[in-house]
Amino acid sequence: MFAKQLIASTAESVALAEHDAPIVDAPLALQLLHRQAGFAQWKIVFPGSAVLSPGVCAILGLPTRETPLPLPEMVECYHEEDRGKLLYLIAQALEGRRGFHCRLRVVQPDGTVRMAESYADLRIHDGRVTELFGLTRDVTATLERESAGLARTRMAQDIIAQMPAPIAVLDDKLRIVDCNKFWLKCHRQIDRKDVVGRSYNQLFPDAPAEVRTEFMRGLRGEVVQTKRKLVSGSTQQPMTCSAVIAPWFVGGDKIGGVTIMIGWSEFGMVASAPAPAPQDNAPTFDGSLLDLAKQVG
Repeated sequence: MFAKQLIASTAESVALAEHDAPIVDAPLALQLLHRQAGFAQWKIVFPGSAVLSPGVCAILGLPTRETPLPLPEMVECYHEEDRGKLLYLIAQALEGRRGFHCRLRVVQPDGTVRMAESYADLRIHDGRVTELFGLTRDVTATLERESAGLARTRMAQDIIAQMPAPIAVLDDKLRIVDCNKFWLKCHRQIDRKDVVGRSYNQLFPDAPAEVRTEFMRGLRGEVVQTKRKLVSGSTQQPMTCSAVIAPWFVGGDKIGGVTIMIGWSEFGMVASAPAPAPQDNAPTFDGSLLDLAKQVG
């Protein structure tokens, strides 16, 4: 878990750059960071001892201590696959005079894996790096929520890819974000990479004006039930298919773009399934997605 959410990147050191003078006392600012964002302090004094605040000890699963901890013992608190990343960042800090940002896994004494995010920088004295100091916080809960969101996104992508109907997802600038092979085929496109990132207007400059109007209605929050004129793949005759344009949302109620789904009337039936008995009040069904939705909704 969390393997795809790891970060290990260097950054310019503030010790080598000009910066604004502090407005409030540093201890007060650090207390605010700890209380509101969960950051706790630590420092590494070279050649190799670590001074950890009680907050960092709790994150690493260590008992609170008043004496420095040997650096190797602090590194051993991290997941065995991530220790090399941490040591590399520390080495880069010494050799390249650079700070770093990382999100690495910590293994608690009971085996629980947590994710610790750290920001680090240097203290330089007489041209020599004497200390590495930083802030660390536990971001496990935040990344679990991100992971759940990524899982839902992956599920939606899989559904779109496998759905036996033309589906495309557009962003709020009407650029193609995703589509499936059926959408590519019915729009005479060959490869997904040829359309993703391009705008609908670029791909179909001759599309009727009402098509863009329908997309704009979707971007305003409407679910648009419309028609699309296509050509039958089996008979090569013109056919009119039902379609749905629906908004999709990011961050609650902010519209991120629209999804268009196209149905068609050449709809097969499972051979082993008996035909349902006719009903006097049964709704008509021409095989389109809209009529199917009416029946199951």
